[in-house]
Amino acid sequence: MEQVVLASASPRRRELLRQMGLPFVTCFAEVDESVPENCEDFIAACSNLAKKKILAVKDMGKVRGCRWFIAADTLVVKGRRIFGKPLNRDEARTMLRGLAGARHRVITGVAFFDRRRDIFDLGGEAAEVRFVPMSETDIEWYLDTGEWQGAAGGYRIQEKAACFIESIRGNYSTVMGLPIPLIYAILRRNGFPYGGPKSSVGPGPHEK
Repeated sequence: MEQVVLASASPRRRELLRQMGLPFVTCFAEVDESVPENCEDFIAACSNLAKKKILAVKDMGKVRGCRWFIAADTLVVKGRRIFGKPLNRDEARTMLRGLAGARHRVITGVAFFDRRRDIFDLGGEAAEVRFVPMSETDIEWYLDTGEWQGAAGGYRIQEKAACFIESIRGNYSTVMGLPIPLIYAILRRNGFPYGGPKSSVGPGPHEK
């Protein structure tokens, strides 16, 4: 099977591609991941950030000869408030206090690039997560784990934050940062050699 380039440094996204059995290499560069507070379409914002990640790496020497690229970007949103990656422990504490005992959305946008056809395919998924109420002791214990570092919303659902998740509506892999069913659909409709001999997945949005 051909390999894809994962334009991400995220261990969670690498784990999900391994779960799918996709051969891949990683290549990533720092990009501005900020989203305006007045953003009207969070899925479009996330998928466009994912596209920026691919544009930042696709011509690097390590992957210049590669055809297929995948990237993703994840936001945590409560109401219209965006919870990005906390800069420090105090900011992570504020985020967890805001999420505790309440529902929020986790939005992951993805971008796929086929160098041979010079085509991008963008998409995204949203999931709703509800936290149980958290005491200050709970929050400080979780902060001590260090999991908040580099995580949108200040938590990682697949690790110790699972202690505080009451319910999820939507796909678990979306909350982890790479929606597997969507990735499968994108790969199939773009001709990547993965899955069965015939795809039942219809055409999706393409962007050059």
